[in-house]
Amino acid sequence: MLFRRFYDENLAQASYMIACEKTREAIVVDPNSDVAQYTRAAGSDRVRIAHVTETHIHADFLSGAHALAKAAGATLHLSGEGSKEWGYTNAALKGANVLRDGSHVDVGRIRVRAAHTPGHTPEHLTFFVCDLARGEDPVGALTGDFVFVGDVGRPDLLERAAGAKGSMESSARELFGSLGKLGAEPDHLQIWPGHGAGSACGKALGSMPQSTLGYEKLFNWAFAELSEEEFVAKVLHDQPVPPRYFAVMKRVNRLGAEQPTSAEPSWMGLTELESAIGRRATVIDTRSADKFAAGHVPGTLNIPLGKSFLNWTGALVPETEEFYIITESESDEAMKNLLGDLCKIGLTRVGGVFRSDVLREWKSRRGGLEHVSQLDPRGLSKVAGKDGLQVVDVRSPEEWSGGHLPGAIHIPLAQLPDRIGELDVSAPIVVHCRGGGRSSIATSFLKSQGVSDISNLAGGFDAWVAQGLDVESAKPAKPATARKSAKAASGRKSGTSASRRRKR
Repeated sequence: MLFRRFYDENLAQASYMIACEKTREAIVVDPNSDVAQYTRAAGSDRVRIAHVTETHIHADFLSGAHALAKAAGATLHLSGEGSKEWGYTNAALKGANVLRDGSHVDVGRIRVRAAHTPGHTPEHLTFFVCDLARGEDPVGALTGDFVFVGDVGRPDLLERAAGAKGSMESSARELFGSLGKLGAEPDHLQIWPGHGAGSACGKALGSMPQSTLGYEKLFNWAFAELSEEEFVAKVLHDQPVPPRYFAVMKRVNRLGAEQPTSAEPSWMGLTELESAIGRRATVIDTRSADKFAAGHVPGTLNIPLGKSFLNWTGALVPETEEFYIITESESDEAMKNLLGDLCKIGLTRVGGVFRSDVLREWKSRRGGLEHVSQLDPRGLSKVAGKDGLQVVDVRSPEEWSGGHLPGAIHIPLAQLPDRIGELDVSAPIVVHCRGGGRSSIATSFLKSQGVSDISNLAGGFDAWVAQGLDVESAKPAKPATARKSAKAASGRKSGTSASRRRKR
């Protein structure tokens, strides 16, 4: 058996190619939209991609299953489980082999058996991989977004991202049942998950690329001795806020829509930048937070290039709006790769790209650049509570529950576009996160929406704690002020026994 793992650092997403050494047939599981990487790998390994499948309808990236099957001339296999309302559409299933619980796909002497493991999504499948040359017992399981290293897939996305009202508790109960079934498998079973650390598909994913079921039974909280009620409460507590592009990806992937294509980089100059700023178009400055704070074009949004770039761009930039990019890169190839990465989350409406030297031209012609005010913890402690100052904490719910600044307002960064109206933008605002990265993005976003009296807490919550300043323990998040300014306005019960328990 040949085994390849593909890992996209920017999406924290894993896909797999498994091939039979004898027949040279291969199956690809959970491909993203960069289909060329799989055809290249197949050519390198001298195998033919005969089958393509995916564990479920993905919400965090654009699926490449249909496109890869077409490009490789392979058979597409999709889950037929789950409800009609939230499963694949008839159009997506047209021409595909429909998989049910217990279905299998033979790839030469490799057998891939599907098991219905609902919870993260209703249609979710786990694929047990058997090397028939050695025996019919599976060597490993491709668990998709069901079981990760150290965590499990969140069951709330169908409600919070796709709008299936009242579904997250029942999904959590389904997830509990699916874990019980998996727990009956032998401990030597290898676990090959669909995501790693940094993904918003769970709370605390590990960085290890794979695990074993036995190890997860020992150290994954979800396999602890929990009643169903305890499990449901814990798995739903403090899940991260899903970026708003998740809803778009869920819809597109459910339909099996055509793959969007990214345009060639269109380099522009000062005149076009002035026009974009004048129209209040979104202009993303991809330089570091420090460089942006030291000087930037007014009205631009700072999302530094890095592993979190796609996540925060997808959270803050609507897929229906044209946007622009400022970059320090001089390379057409680097920009082409960046635009390709944006395609993976459905953001294709890039109106143009500016090299960072346009900032010097702006400064020369327009008389200066804007700066981001920085406030240290001691400075904040002296002015907290004065002049209506609002301290906005943009960390995750889990971080907030672990402790927060006294009197802070909790608005996770991914929710900021929808909750900006809760802030009084006529009063001063200080934004913070754990170390300063997310708060720099949030500060730039609020500035781009016209908020002027705003500062970033240098060093964030960690710096505040290091100074020995007061921290409030876990309490319900304080709501933002009810006042809105004109500027801001623009800018179930289960019948399953609760006593059921799983043993390690």
